[in-house]
Amino acid sequence: MEIIERLSAGDPEKKKYYIRLFLDTLEPELANLKTADISVDQEPIRAILHKLKSQVQTIGAREAHAMMAEQEHHIKGGGRIDQAQLDETCRQLSDLIGDLQELLK
Repeated sequence: MEIIERLSAGDPEKKKYYIRLFLDTLEPELANLKTADISVDQEPIRAILHKLKSQVQTIGAREAHAMMAEQEHHIKGGGRIDQAQLDETCRQLSDLIGDLQELLK
């Protein structure tokens, strides 16, 4: 979350603003991942992972970023991810969202 600290330069209101910006992207995309049908074309999942991985990298969630990058690369190369992999991605995103929401309090 160091990027949020740097962007806000210690200003609590700016910090909340940036956190909300990240949440505005992460929350709806997490909902999209949770409802994604992995049994059909996984290109929509790949597109969501692509969008989210840069967000989570910016926030500093390195593990989540690495996992999403690997999954995106796998799908892009013609592979498929399974439900357990998608569930783990959703769990990590949920945890990250929870951490960001805590910072708003």
